[in-house]
Amino acid sequence: MCHLCTEHGRNEKWYLNFENFLFDKIFATPEAQETAKEKMIATFAETEWRYTDTQYVRNPDYLNARAHSGFGAQIATYEEAMQILELANEATRREDSMMVVGHCPCTLVYRGTRDYVCIGFGMPVSMSMKIGYGRLPKEGLTEFGGAEWRELRRQLRRDAKVPLKLEEARTLLKEWERKGLWHLVMGRGRLPLIEAICNCERPYCTYWRYRDVYGIKDYCLKSHYLARIDPEHCTNCGACVEQCQFGAVHTSLIADLTSIDPTKCFGCGICRAVCRRDAISMVSRESVPAARNLW
Repeated sequence: MCHLCTEHGRNEKWYLNFENFLFDKIFATPEAQETAKEKMIATFAETEWRYTDTQYVRNPDYLNARAHSGFGAQIATYEEAMQILELANEATRREDSMMVVGHCPCTLVYRGTRDYVCIGFGMPVSMSMKIGYGRLPKEGLTEFGGAEWRELRRQLRRDAKVPLKLEEARTLLKEWERKGLWHLVMGRGRLPLIEAICNCERPYCTYWRYRDVYGIKDYCLKSHYLARIDPEHCTNCGACVEQCQFGAVHTSLIADLTSIDPTKCFGCGICRAVCRRDAISMVSRESVPAARNLW
């Protein structure tokens, strides 16, 4: 198990521990809740400009301190991300919170576009109004379906921020999986509170950059799984090689064989999403000695 599971998982994966989705459970007193809300608002206000300020993004000491003050994330498979959505949705039933879709500050900074590829949760409704999620549909919140759902998606692309129903979130996650975006479950300064699934890619993900450039692994831990190829079904088409963003998949020109290096695999599973022969499966990281402790 990774250290986040040891510290916050209670004998299971930390992001599948339901208590970690409950704001009122993590912050049990009114005083703690108000302090947490103030810090959450400050986090959202600071995120984008700090991502562009070299004083912060190129300061390893600052980034290391941040990683040890409640910031952290881990790659999750598609199936796990779906489980996380279910837990987050149940949490909204237990307390005054909601699930929302928001834009990715990473792509805004590095590409200049507002891409709505992050699903946030664990956010008190009263606080959400203060950080831009207050523009809601006039009727029924997200009581959309069929043609109305298409209209909702157009709203998202026009920068609307609205709460999501579980089925809507599942639809978006499935779409992002097909596009090749990995799923990163994260705490944004208040671990063990789980606050989002960000769906991003290597050129833009700041959490990945902090790991890749500065070696701060806690920003983007590897998944609990690894991808494995069944040579009996693989046709060496190369689709998985193109899809992998971590340089873990290779096709041998000599042996006519495609293989996955378990020491480089992050276990995101997006290579599996493009395999037309179902030749790729996800296996437990602990079952592979060479990668068992590589987080």
